[in-house]
Amino acid sequence: MCCVAITPISCASPRIILPEGPGEPFPKYAEVFAAAVSECSRVRSFEALVALRGRGQGGNVRGRIRVGFVAPGSVRLEGLAPFGAPVFLFAATPSDVTLWFVRRAQAVSGVPAADVLDRLTGIPFGPEDLRAVLTGCLVPEAEPIGGRSYGDWIAVDLARGAVAYLRPSGDEYHLVAGIRDGLTVWYDEFRRQLPRQVRVVSDDGGSQASVPVTDLTARLSQVSVNVEIPEAAFTLRIPPDVTPVSLEDLFRAPPLAGETGQP
Repeated sequence: MCCVAITPISCASPRIILPEGPGEPFPKYAEVFAAAVSECSRVRSFEALVALRGRGQGGNVRGRIRVGFVAPGSVRLEGLAPFGAPVFLFAATPSDVTLWFVRRAQAVSGVPAADVLDRLTGIPFGPEDLRAVLTGCLVPEAEPIGGRSYGDWIAVDLARGAVAYLRPSGDEYHLVAGIRDGLTVWYDEFRRQLPRQVRVVSDDGGSQASVPVTDLTARLSQVSVNVEIPEAAFTLRIPPDVTPVSLEDLFRAPPLAGETGQP
């Protein structure tokens, strides 16, 4: 069993294998892909409770985060503790970014949102990419440019280098996996075509025996889609007694190291 805080790696996850090779031409790739992402592509705002578990930044992670997104580019994260004040609050718009570690009375502002999210989760996504990944679209505004089949698998090449993998479930296809930015994303437990489980795994460094730096599973609950989220949710009012620090100084102690609630 893995540790419940960010600690040195002590256990590995099984390797995931996706279809490889040229496959067979699949002319209807654009039509099938559009149907598979029809629900997630309509998500403009999104709220959920995320139970995060696995490995990020080379250490083990376990905690709960309440997330909220509004397109384009606004995000709010609350790192929940078992009781009392949250561990951290993060709010970002296209023009403003603030991360506040409430219990440490430290805050960072004026840095790119993607840098903060990378340090929090170990995944180098900005707000729009993170929203697309969590809702099952893999990438924002996906543009299919080619497709091929491998039995009941369909691989769809997307503009800017991503690849989506679809499989049938009943009379519809689901986007069940994808590759982007050196990461493999797996989706499961669909409800109305939106996943309730998202797993993100980094490249293995060329060896099947090596342990990926990132292997995180997010379980989503309390999901609300296209709800009204006030603009004020994406701006933090920092008390005067909070110390401004750099992103590097703030992360000398890991943010999810035993402080957040257990999934």
